[in-house]
Amino acid sequence: MIFSKNIYIYILSICSLFSTEDQRGILKGQIINSENQLPLVGANILINNTEIGTISDENGFFTINNIPQNFYKVSISYIGYELKIIPDIWVRPKAYDFLKVILEPMILKFEGVVVEKSYFSRSTINEYQSVSFNNDEIRRAPGSGQEISRILNSLPSVASVGENSQDMMVRGGGPTENGFIIDNIPVPSISHFNTSDGRSNGPIGIINTEMVENLEFYSNGFSSKFGNKLSSYGEIEYREGNNEKLELNLGLGLGGLGGLIEGPLTKNSSYILSYRKSYLNIISDLINAGGLPSYDDFQGKISFKPNIFNTITLLTINGNSIYNRTIQDAVNDGQSEFGTIKNNQNTIGINLKRIWNKKAYSNFSIGYSSQLARNKLYAVENKIGTDSLVFTNKNKMRIKTFRNVNHQKVNNLFNLEYGLEGVFSSTDYNFFRSRTNINIDKKVSIIDWSTFFSMKNKIFNKILLSSGFRIDYNNYEKNLLISPRLNFDYKLFPKTNLLINFGLYRQNPPEIYLSVEGNKLKSIENSQQSITIEHFFQKSTKVSISFYNKSYKNAPLLGLNEDFNDPTFLMDQLKLYSGIESIGQAKSNGVEFLLQKKRAENIYGLIGGTFFNTTFQDFEGTERNRNYNYKYIFNIVGGYRPNNKWELSLRWSYFGGKPFTSINKVSSSILNEEVLYLDQFNEMKTPDYHSLFIRYERRVNLRKANLITYIEFWNAYNRENIEMYYWSKEFRKINSITYFNFIPVGGFELEF
Repeated sequence: MIFSKNIYIYILSICSLFSTEDQRGILKGQIINSENQLPLVGANILINNTEIGTISDENGFFTINNIPQNFYKVSISYIGYELKIIPDIWVRPKAYDFLKVILEPMILKFEGVVVEKSYFSRSTINEYQSVSFNNDEIRRAPGSGQEISRILNSLPSVASVGENSQDMMVRGGGPTENGFIIDNIPVPSISHFNTSDGRSNGPIGIINTEMVENLEFYSNGFSSKFGNKLSSYGEIEYREGNNEKLELNLGLGLGGLGGLIEGPLTKNSSYILSYRKSYLNIISDLINAGGLPSYDDFQGKISFKPNIFNTITLLTINGNSIYNRTIQDAVNDGQSEFGTIKNNQNTIGINLKRIWNKKAYSNFSIGYSSQLARNKLYAVENKIGTDSLVFTNKNKMRIKTFRNVNHQKVNNLFNLEYGLEGVFSSTDYNFFRSRTNINIDKKVSIIDWSTFFSMKNKIFNKILLSSGFRIDYNNYEKNLLISPRLNFDYKLFPKTNLLINFGLYRQNPPEIYLSVEGNKLKSIENSQQSITIEHFFQKSTKVSISFYNKSYKNAPLLGLNEDFNDPTFLMDQLKLYSGIESIGQAKSNGVEFLLQKKRAENIYGLIGGTFFNTTFQDFEGTERNRNYNYKYIFNIVGGYRPNNKWELSLRWSYFGGKPFTSINKVSSSILNEEVLYLDQFNEMKTPDYHSLFIRYERRVNLRKANLITYIEFWNAYNRENIEMYYWSKEFRKINSITYFNFIPVGGFELEF
């Protein structure tokens, strides 16, 4: 919502009339053993800097009543387990967040040395280095609009491929190289406004972050239980609904208006449901959308726990989006096409978590996803719309998944992780593109079977080693593809770790390329190596520096072609040709650093940056820049929260210019068609990008509800950041597309 200053002050004044003092709340949760998912009985729960605490009961549950409203740090301890400190626990009246606390067995220690308590933990289950975000960290992230991809963009390994896109570039990789899984159910896309190869073409994601309990993001290699992606994986856990009483939440933000409801179904089951509706069409000019985008989505989770050994989860995620560029929009922006892009997508799945005994547990899931994409784009000529079709499609995708992951503790030194995964996709492609004269009406069916195994063991009480492999089989190559993985974590000193990672990762080529006759494709390979040094300055602050190298082969690339000469690396950008081959090679290497401070007191934040180079070889063997070879990325994110009533935070981002190919102005003017100097492919760069995002948040207690209001200033000093250049047929000149203008964004969240 776009607020004026007067409206914002008015809302705050109304809220203050109904606020009350000295209100109190409750804290509830459950303590669980990470190795077998069984509850821990008698764990100590203490609210730091108070004398308030309790212990967990026979099912691991705990309740603390009559807590003065405030933000707290909570310490959870249990003999033989690492002490865990959870910051930013907001205790307030008329609502509470259920804490699901996973305790890790004591892993690495020195004889006779007491290791300092830390806000950061290492896990024998998720042994690969990752960065996690809880629900409150996601909600308050400045400049994110509560969108997962924008939150991840603050990390040194991640860059945005454009503010009007949910796509990410991780360590030089392309936007389709990142995967997400929710509650053990694979989700093909977390974005609205998808393109036919899985990329995003809009500023809003389909995930309602109010549903998210935790996000674990792996960019420094990932376990063999994750497959068919080359650069990163995000593991999302949706929270369970309140199993005691009905709760409601209403919110208004950048993307639109949303509502969430949760409560008990029966004694052993609960639900949580949300619906959101956008008004992006109102602010389309400010976000440089070039048209009128809108969306709505519905998602829900039902949890059933007949006993402590079994948990059944039913998940559904549904989204609809439409992007409408009118003739006038196209003319105003100098675009040569107008029309409508529609997407309908949904995922439904069920997961069973079964605890077998004190040493083993499993997750079994089946899922079904579908997407229907319908696009019609027409040509604009002489500022008048025509009925000449430029691009049309009606593609229908269906994906069935089966996934089994097993965790087994052999003894105090060894843990095993193994399982099986099956993906059955079928897509009806029906599209026409005039420029390349491609007219396709074809069904493409892909079957992928995978099995994986990892052995995790502690050595000499200083080393945590994970070694394993993944075996993939698909029906278009019909070969067994083996991908080994190795992760080595060595405690050099009590506060310093050395991490070494080797891995081979594989991914199917975009299926839309397989629909075109004459394309000869196979799985893309990525070999990645990294070394990281991680040091803990104090319990709430750590710094890490990483060196990495990635080598690609078998990537899709247009070979020698009589009709077209286009060296584009086709993992970076969708282009449909006949004659695409798996001949592309690429490499990415860099160094990245991250200084991260959890909110132990009033201040929190991170400083991160990376220097990298990502290139590919075209069909002639010439080395070229990949589309997102920014060379350097730098982020500062920080916040100040003096009390439980207000908070100020900011983010400043800086990265190098985006590579682009020079436009031949003379030839383009004569033909009134974009003509590129392809022998200089991606040799030019746009100006460097930098932007400041500021957020002010205010929290007010009403008589029967809690209210969070906020105002943000995006691109606060209104810098014109250029995203790309193109030839405008309407203006007969070179035009540019820019990132967001200055946007004052306001919103609220009301819970009752």
